[in-house]
Amino acid sequence: MASTDRRRLHFVGSLPQFDDATSAFRWQQQELKGLVRRLSGGETGPRLQWFVPLVKAIKALPQMRTLQDGEWTGYDDTDRLAVKRGGRLAAGDIPMRLAEYAREELAALDALGTPAIAALPLQIGVPGYLDMALFIFGPVGVFRHARAFRDATAEQIAAVHHAAGDAVVFQLEVPAALIAVVSAPRPLRPSLARLMAWLVTKQVAKAPEGSRFGVHLCLGDLGHRALKTPTTADPQVQLANALVRRWPRGRHLEFIHLPLSGGDEPPSTSAGYYRPLRRLRVPPTVPVVAGIAHEDQSATDQRAVRVLVEEALGHPADIATACGLGRRTPQQATRAVASMRALLDD
Repeated sequence: MASTDRRRLHFVGSLPQFDDATSAFRWQQQELKGLVRRLSGGETGPRLQWFVPLVKAIKALPQMRTLQDGEWTGYDDTDRLAVKRGGRLAAGDIPMRLAEYAREELAALDALGTPAIAALPLQIGVPGYLDMALFIFGPVGVFRHARAFRDATAEQIAAVHHAAGDAVVFQLEVPAALIAVVSAPRPLRPSLARLMAWLVTKQVAKAPEGSRFGVHLCLGDLGHRALKTPTTADPQVQLANALVRRWPRGRHLEFIHLPLSGGDEPPSTSAGYYRPLRRLRVPPTVPVVAGIAHEDQSATDQRAVRVLVEEALGHPADIATACGLGRRTPQQATRAVASMRALLDD
């Protein structure tokens, strides 16, 4: 983002304070007019649980067997599945509904008289194919089923792009990649970041030319707890830089969201945490979204954190929370939005 560009708000996805996409859109277009670059339908209803509805649908497939039942309230409370002996999981078996949700949200914007356009597009959250394979089937799923999830996701992205073109931006949501880099010993982080970037951008490369993407790096938020809490922003920077270097030609990178806190933990007020942001190599035309807004941190500390982030970056950053708001109550989500808005102005 050019240093002269003013900050904007970014909503990672879920907005539990709204009952439907129409209400979420109306709020963004009226109360937040001019403050957002993209519109989110809020992933309302069951979609507040990220891809859990998809897990439940896959669980019901005849070739599946259940290893563990879960309600997805935390990292130890998840479904774990396996394919029955002699069965297989193909891309056509995976009941993804991204295109269906996109059609509904595009229609909602049309009904409001404010159709999605290139200058104010609809943002569509896309769970990472590695994440779906890993979280549903465990580590073996990455080797056995990742391609099926990648191909199923590619079909959905192509369908949406065919219908809406540059009026949509796909937000890739990739906690597995960032958690892998965070978990690695420091000397191995660059190599692992390159590997994760290669895997993540395989999805982007399968998208139609001209597709628009943003990347939401994620530390996890099940039960409103981060899966990992890095001690510095180095892992986020390592992965972001590797993604930029490998970004496929002909697909537009619209933003990179960096989670700089996680779950119920507010961001650090230590300058050392943010020092690695000096090494971030995102093109100046691509907004960096700082995931720093947190309703449980004082306004003074929140502003101090923003100053530390932008001093390290050398330019203003867009403002977001570390993850979507779906694991917050509607009241907490409203407070989180207030924290975001308070960080817009100097």
